[in-house]
Amino acid sequence: MADATARASASAVELLLNEAHAAHGEGRYQRALAAGERATRAAEELDDPALLVRALVAEAKPLAMLGRYAAALARHTRVLAMADDPSLADRLGNDKAARAVARAYLNWVAAAQFLTGIAVRDLFGVLDAAERWMTATGRLRWRSGILFQRASLYRWLGELDAAIAAAQEGLSAHRPNEMGYTLASHHGQLGDILRQVGRHSEARPHYQAVLDDPGSNMYGRSRAHKGLAWSLRHNDVEAARRHAAEAVRLAEPLGDNLLCGALEVLVAVQRTAGDLDTAAVTATRYLETAGRVGGSHQLYFAVRQAVEVALDRGDLDTGERLLTDLDAHAAALDATTGATNRADVATKLRARLTRLRQARVT
Repeated sequence: MADATARASASAVELLLNEAHAAHGEGRYQRALAAGERATRAAEELDDPALLVRALVAEAKPLAMLGRYAAALARHTRVLAMADDPSLADRLGNDKAARAVARAYLNWVAAAQFLTGIAVRDLFGVLDAAERWMTATGRLRWRSGILFQRASLYRWLGELDAAIAAAQEGLSAHRPNEMGYTLASHHGQLGDILRQVGRHSEARPHYQAVLDDPGSNMYGRSRAHKGLAWSLRHNDVEAARRHAAEAVRLAEPLGDNLLCGALEVLVAVQRTAGDLDTAAVTATRYLETAGRVGGSHQLYFAVRQAVEVALDRGDLDTGERLLTDLDAHAAALDATTGATNRADVATKLRARLTRLRQARVT
């Protein structure tokens, strides 16, 4: 009787996990989180480590999408601690549990990049540990996900040649139906890095590949439209505006974190088009959205766009006030990379403000 009850309880957890994954795939992150939390509680009561690591990952994924990175990191940390416990090795040996552990390694790194208390370069050590774990467990075929995250870290550090190389290798190493990131994600990331180094014509086919893939979800499609908007902004501003608007439309039901990136490019396109009043309205919405996410990562980019718009419009007092906030967020982000990239941007904007004030005097 006890065994039958345990099997029934385990089946109930499986149903909750299926619900969490389905809701996540549809962008219903609050529902995915609720199902993941229930699955975690049930797996804890069952004392089933294999189910528990899967439930914790199912709980952490929507937390990250909702911008709750510290909470997501805590769940992934718990999974990795269990994976490092020799007494649990036999109970975490099945493929589903192993996929959850691998996902925890990758998502730990992804979430940590948004937390200013962790040095970005230190995250390579986590990826090295992930690769050692995959090698030891005979799952090195999942390595494309590690390469994806290496490319992300190199990009964040501004080491763009290394980022391109890792992203290209990750795309080549991708295998359908294996643990890792979707093909659309690999294309989208490579497109973003190529665009960042000015190789716009090479970036656009990667974004288009995401849109042409019938398996791409709303998240991936929003990011692809965002990338196309950035890459077309100076060549075809009307097409860029359409892509930016579509990126926002797709992002709106998926949470503030994704919406921030879509609003950023929409502000930039509106500025390029000279539609500064509309850009000011969008910049205000962007600031409010980033404020709900919290932390310096999203707020740095939102404040930077708001400063640009204020200076474009000649609203120098607002620009100066916002620059104080930008300095603080830039310092927080630069502390994680050991560079001055963000502070340098703030310095250039302050110099622009000075020039505009001097021009008014003369």
